[in-house]
Amino acid sequence: MNETEILSRVSLFSHLKPRDLKRVAKLSRECTYAKGEKIIAEGDRDGSLFVIISGEVAVVKNLGHQSEKCLSRLGPLCYFGEMALIDDLIRSASVVACEDTRTLCIDQWNLRREIVKYPALAVELLQMLNRRLRALEKSFVNTMGTFLPICAHCKKIKDKNGSWLTIEAYISDHTDSEFSHEVCPDCTDKLCPAP
Repeated sequence: MNETEILSRVSLFSHLKPRDLKRVAKLSRECTYAKGEKIIAEGDRDGSLFVIISGEVAVVKNLGHQSEKCLSRLGPLCYFGEMALIDDLIRSASVVACEDTRTLCIDQWNLRREIVKYPALAVELLQMLNRRLRALEKSFVNTMGTFLPICAHCKKIKDKNGSWLTIEAYISDHTDSEFSHEVCPDCTDKLCPAP
């Protein structure tokens, strides 16, 4: 398969018109990564989008730390790093090759130049990203609910069964989030006032 055929099978680009797809394909370059190699480092500011041709990667939060957590594993025709197309913020997670992996890499600046020349490309990409955001929003609402009844005094949350749970218990039961307990500066001043 050539670059255009690969991109046509990727959900982010699948709705692009053939001429726009060819333009994006011309911007891509093939990159290979050995098993265990870090492709994206959390906290970096590289602006590339990757499409997996073959192999598998893991998206990992806090790589190498005690709180390390694998968020997902992605295989052929999946993509990652797409938020770099929109913003210039730091990477929110690391991506590591689980096996030898081939990707198509698209630099955000090349794509942005193409978008300036052909604004219809931006509209199509934004529509696809919007679909993805709507799916995430729906997933969040299905997980957490639209409104959370919370006690105005103790801050416990009432679940669907009518039980009152601490915020920590509710979030732990309804998400994959974990907690690290700290004391904020205001509470530190109250709990340990300066002499």
